Amino acid sequence: MKKIFLIAEIGINHDGQYRIAKELITAAALSGADGIKFQYRNLKNAYADGPREIGDEILLREITKNYISPDDVIRLTEYAKGLKIKAGISFFDENDMDDFGEEISNFDFFKAPSVELTNTNLINRMLGFEKPVYVSLGCQSEYAVEQAFESFEGDDWVAMHCVSNYPVSLHNSKLGYLRHMQSKWGRPFGYSSHDDNWEVCLVAMALGASVIERHITFDKGAQGLDHSTSSTPEEFKKIALFAENFDLIVSGDGPRVPNQGEMLNLQNLGRSYYAKSNIGSGEKITLNKLAFRAPRIGLGKIEMEEFIGQAPIEPIKAGAVLSRSSFIKQDGVSEAAIEYARSNTIGIPVRLHDLVSIENKFPVGAYEFHLSFGEVLGTLQADHFCSKHKYSIHLPDYINSTQLMDPFSTDRQQAADSHQILKRTVEFAVALQERTGRPVPIVGSFSVVHSDLSQFYEQHAALLFGYREQGVSILPQWLPPIAWYFGGSVVLNALNQQRDVDYIKQYCLPICMDVCHLFMGDSLYNFGSQSMIDSLKPHISHVHIADAKGVDGEGVHFGEGDRMNLPIIESVIKIDCMKIIEVWQGHLDQGAGFAKALTSLWKLFGQR
Repeated sequence: MKKIFLIAEIGINHDGQYRIAKELITAAALSGADGIKFQYRNLKNAYADGPREIGDEILLREITKNYISPDDVIRLTEYAKGLKIKAGISFFDENDMDDFGEEISNFDFFKAPSVELTNTNLINRMLGFEKPVYVSLGCQSEYAVEQAFESFEGDDWVAMHCVSNYPVSLHNSKLGYLRHMQSKWGRPFGYSSHDDNWEVCLVAMALGASVIERHITFDKGAQGLDHSTSSTPEEFKKIALFAENFDLIVSGDGPRVPNQGEMLNLQNLGRSYYAKSNIGSGEKITLNKLAFRAPRIGLGKIEMEEFIGQAPIEPIKAGAVLSRSSFIKQDGVSEAAIEYARSNTIGIPVRLHDLVSIENKFPVGAYEFHLSFGEVLGTLQADHFCSKHKYSIHLPDYINSTQLMDPFSTDRQQAADSHQILKRTVEFAVALQERTGRPVPIVGSFSVVHSDLSQFYEQHAALLFGYREQGVSILPQWLPPIAWYFGGSVVLNALNQQRDVDYIKQYCLPICMDVCHLFMGDSLYNFGSQSMIDSLKPHISHVHIADAKGVDGEGVHFGEGDRMNLPIIESVIKIDCMKIIEVWQGHLDQGAGFAKALTSLWKLFGQR
C-alpha cells in the first residue's frame, strides 16, 4: 500500500539549541512523520552587506539566533536515522552545501526553498546526488515555474505547491493549483503547508498530493518566525494518521461491496422472512403467510421476490426462516470431498445447538465450538458428544454485550469477568479431553494492547503457560489488521504484523494461524504471507482457513479471493494440525456455505 510521505520541518523552530532540535526529531518520529528536514544558511553568505531593509533586519537576527553548525546538523541527522526516519535539508546557496563536505551524502533528500526555484545550479547540484529533491513553488509566477522545470537535469524531483505567506489563511491556500499541476505536468506533486489550519493538509491529500511538508513545534505561540505556522506533535499525529491510511480512506472506486462489519450489522439489524404458521411442501408462498423480522439470516425483500408464488420443496415449520434451500435443493458434498477433509483434519465450526445437524450433514470428524459468553457462563456438558471426534473451542471475543475479552484490563470487573470466561472455557475443554482422550485446543482473540507490545506478550505468555500446566493449550489467534467488533471497525495492534514474530519466538508461543486474517494483513503491511507462514511454522498448532480479498474482505470462499492466496492455503492444509473452515456465515441456509467450501477445497487441491 502506497502512503503519503510526511515531512516534519524543524527549520528554525529549534531556536538554535541542539537539545530542542533533538527533542523535535523525537517528537516527529513518535508522531508518525516519515522524515524531518533542517534548514541551513552560511551566515557569511546570507546577506551582501548586512541588512538594508526592516524585513532584512528581522530575518538576519532570526537566522543568526537560530544557527546550528553543520557538525551538529550531521549529528542530528544520524540521530533521526536511528529513529528510523529520513533526514533532509534545505539549502539557499551552493556555498551552503560546501560547508558539509563529503558528509552531505548523509542526507536522504534535499529541498529547494520557494525563493530559490530559479537557482538552476543549486537544484541541479542537489539532483546530482541521485536522491529525492523537493522544490517549492511559492512566490513564483507560472512562467518562472515552467522555465525552472525545463532546466532541471534529472527526474528525481517533486514540485511542492506552496503559498509563501506566514501564516496562510483559509481563503488563500489555492489548493486548486494541485489539480492544475496534475493536468499540466502529469507527475507526482506535493504540498508545503504554512496554513493557519493543519486540516488543509488533508484537503491537499484528497487532491492528490503525495508529499506533505509542515513545520513542527512544541509551542505555536512561541517567539519566532515559524512557530505560528507550525503544528504540534499532537496535530502531526493526526496528519500522519491520514497520510498512513490515505489509500484505504479513498479506496472503493468501483461497485459497492459491503465489508464484513456491515454484513454483521445487516444480519443483526436487518430483517428476513419467517413463516407465520406451518407451510406445506405443496403450498404456494404468499407474503401474508410470512412475517418480516430480525435477524436477517434468510431471504430479504429483494431475494424473496424470486420465490413468491412458488411452493417450498419441504414443509416449513411456524417460526422458521425462509432461505434459498427452502425452494432449491442444495447440492450435497461428495464422499470424496468428505474423505479429503477427514484425511487432512479439516473441520467445521459449530454452535452447541447445531452440532448434531452439522455432524450428520458433514461427517468430517473435526469440529470447533464457537461459544458465546452466555453459553460459557451457562451449563456446559461434554458427556453426550461423540468420543471419536476431534474438537477445538473458540473462546468468546466478548465477555458481555459491551466489552471485549481482556484479562489485563484496567477495569477490574472486565478483567475479572474475562478470567471467569477463561476458567469456564478451560473446564469445558478438560471435560472434552476426558471424553475423547484427545487434546482440545482453545483459540483466543487477544487483541488489547495497554502500554506496549513487550508487556502484552509478557503478560499473555505467563497467563497461557499457566493454563498449559493444567493440561490445556490456549492458542492466541493471528488477528486481522482491522477487526469487526460490536458492528464497528477497530484497528488492532498485536498478533498481525512482522514485529510480532520475534515475540512469538521469544516466548515459544503456540498459535492459531488464521490464514484469512494473514492475507488481509499482508494487503495492508506487505509482509509476505508465505514467508510469514514459513517463519512461524514451528509455532502453528491450529489453523483457520478461508480466502480473503484486500484488507477487509474476510471469509471469502476459496478461489474467490486475491490471486496469490490459493498456493498458501494449500501449504497450510499440509500442516499436521486441525484446520477449521471459516467462510463467512457457512452455517446459514442449511450449511450451504460449508458444503461449497468442502467441495471447493477438494476440487482445488484434492484432485491433484
